[in-house]
Amino acid sequence: MMPLEFAEPELRPALEFAVKGARVSGTPFVSFFTPEEMISLAREAGFKEARHVSSEILAERYFSCRTNSWRLPKNAEELLVGTT
Repeated sequence: MMPLEFAEPELRPALEFAVKGARVSGTPFVSFFTPEEMISLAREAGFKEARHVSSEILAERYFSCRTNSWRLPKNAEELLVGTT
């Protein structure tokens, strides 16, 4: 998950609530990473190739054909693709 300060301001309260709820339930978020940190950690772990797939790319790929305006919030879902 991206650090909370990267989230859109209107989404931060909901994300902070989710983080707090996860902590209270015993399944806390234990790490937040920027794309650069994710890629660096993947390479340190032995992945030859590592790339970040942003929420913007995911939204374009999976939601561009929607007839309504629903989209993923910015920085909501971020992925790392790594290969050895």
